[in-house]
Amino acid sequence: MASITVRDIDDAAYENLKRIAKANNRSTAAQLRGMIAELASKRPSAEQAVADLVEFRQRYAIKPRKGEDAASMIRAIRGE
Repeated sequence: MASITVRDIDDAAYENLKRIAKANNRSTAAQLRGMIAELASKRPSAEQAVADLVEFRQRYAIKPRKGEDAASMIRAIRGE
């Protein structure tokens, strides 16, 4: 198994991690391993990330009106 050393952790963040571990009846190291495993498993593939961005853009993109370009949209937002 791999190991890792993390330096310069903020004292408050470390204390919070210890509290979380205690609440879950785990050691700090076990809690951190669990958190890393959970986060690593949630990371989407590059293809999925691109697909998600495309979907977001299609759903929320501001569509220019006929004859309007991006510069005129920005000027309107700024009130220029």
